[in-house]
Amino acid sequence: MEKRLVRARQFLKGLDALLITSRQSVTYLSGYTGSDAVLLITDAKAFLFVDSRNTLQARQETTAEIREVVRRWEGILCVLEEEGIKSLGIESNVIDLDSFMQMKDLFTGIEMTPLGSQLKRLRVFKDEREVELIRKAALISEQALEAVLANGLIGRRECDVALDLEWEMRKRGASAASFELIVASGPRSAMPHGSASARVIGPDEPLVIDFGCVYEGYCSDQTVTVTTGDPVSAFAEAYAHVREAQERSIKALASGVKASSIDKIARDHLEAHGLARFFGHGLGHGVGLEIHEAPTVSSLSDDVLEEGMVITIEPGVYLPGEFGIRIEDMVLITDNSCKRLTNLDKEGIKVISQR
Repeated sequence: MEKRLVRARQFLKGLDALLITSRQSVTYLSGYTGSDAVLLITDAKAFLFVDSRNTLQARQETTAEIREVVRRWEGILCVLEEEGIKSLGIESNVIDLDSFMQMKDLFTGIEMTPLGSQLKRLRVFKDEREVELIRKAALISEQALEAVLANGLIGRRECDVALDLEWEMRKRGASAASFELIVASGPRSAMPHGSASARVIGPDEPLVIDFGCVYEGYCSDQTVTVTTGDPVSAFAEAYAHVREAQERSIKALASGVKASSIDKIARDHLEAHGLARFFGHGLGHGVGLEIHEAPTVSSLSDDVLEEGMVITIEPGVYLPGEFGIRIEDMVLITDNSCKRLTNLDKEGIKVISQR
């Protein structure tokens, strides 16, 4: 934890303190895993502010100095005054407007500097332990999916498949699903974020399953596209092109490569086959304590990939009224390449024909 605080203090850059308000970053820097906490970091100290509901848990989980508060911002102000803080960096990308207005009214004489764009990178590099937790989360979710698919899909509602998948993940040690699971069948598979509905899955249909779980705080994220029978030729051809787009992108990954250039590799391949106009979202994103974090892999990204980043690569095509396809894996960026953190084979289309 001390190494993480040292890295966080690099963001001070002339400021007296940092105020960390996002739950994931508070956990990352303090070890405290509960809710409703704020972390204040100076060049020599760290203060964790909690209310009486969480004091005992905080004492067990963190070495930061714990301050129990009744009124959050008034309690923080007392410490700011005690420590002589005159300049304060804040997580402007996550703090809500009401909280900011309270801070602005209370913290008179203290200059607040927005550091949202910088602090988003605080957790961007994963250490060995973090990578193993992400890998474990991926394995749990994969085993859960295989158990669900073994029971068949035809005649089942999408929402029931999603419920079973989350249950199977929890049975294997997950604390939660990483996000609202996507199970989208038939023409609904053309919805990139088609959350599971009451639609009954029929025979000879495509099915996009975007899934993941949380294990010891860390998320996994993966997407498979399967069918419940022999796919039509247009689907099979599109699947092969999406798979090739993903493979070409993954082969180009390395430290020092622009994230936007990786997105372009996938998009150019799909464009060559008349499919790019059906690929509207970015190619990928960082994964860690949150399901979406830095860096961003898209045509609009300014990020440069570096060793230690964990990202997804997830090209897709979505033809309204017909079908959708997405293939997603997580990878760890290394010096001159990457390592896959997911394990399911997506080379061919998996057919789940049993009822």
